[in-house]
Amino acid sequence: MIKFFRHIRQNLIMENKTGSPAEASAKAGKYLKYAIGEIVLVVIGILIALQINNWNQDRIEHKETKALLSNLKLDVVEDIKNLKGLKNSLKDRKEWADLILNSIDEQKVSDSTMFISAMTRVGWIMEISLTLPTYKEIVSSGKLSHIKSDNLKKALANYQSQFEEHHLIVSSYHPGLKEAERLAIGHLNGMPDASSSNNPNMPLFQGVSFNLNGIADDTEFYKRVKQISYQTSVTIDYISVQLVIKAEGLKNLIVDELKSY
Repeated sequence: MIKFFRHIRQNLIMENKTGSPAEASAKAGKYLKYAIGEIVLVVIGILIALQINNWNQDRIEHKETKALLSNLKLDVVEDIKNLKGLKNSLKDRKEWADLILNSIDEQKVSDSTMFISAMTRVGWIMEISLTLPTYKEIVSSGKLSHIKSDNLKKALANYQSQFEEHHLIVSSYHPGLKEAERLAIGHLNGMPDASSSNNPNMPLFQGVSFNLNGIADDTEFYKRVKQISYQTSVTIDYISVQLVIKAEGLKNLIVDELKSY
């Protein structure tokens, strides 16, 4: 651009030397119009280049956000699947606890194998991790602003914080579960052979026995098992009413957001 104006200046100097003032003035006007035209073209070119660059950036951002939302949907779908699986496992644990309690209350064991099975499993810790890795990636990369829906942003934050709160509550149950497991195993004479679970021809819990009267006299164990039954029931309800419903709603919001892409 500087060379261009320098060239015009040199031409004007030469024509002032060789032509009349009127001719020089007319040619100066012509050169000025030409210069303005060139400047306009350069500015238009710069604006077009910036517009193309912005369009490319928007296209890249659009593509990245769509991919993140798709991955986020997969994370939530996996969470829903895991939550339902956890709920079924917790139902099993409640049944084991209730079987032990009923057997003690009635002072009768209808099925020794089932009772021993319940004794060995009633203290199992059942937990899953709902971390939404894609959500963490979105937040850490500063791309949360790419999500248009404020409702979706709030739902993501609430879902994550609610599960973290639930995790803290459930983790507080772990010492009681471990203690119940310790007490239960202490009431069994002998331990199940691990190979029996894989061999249909070998009786399950072969050589394992128990004294129901001794178990009934252990008030601490009874209290622990009753606590497990209650806490497990509360957890099942919480998963059904809170986490699964929230996850389903979150999935629907993500689907709606994806439709805009």
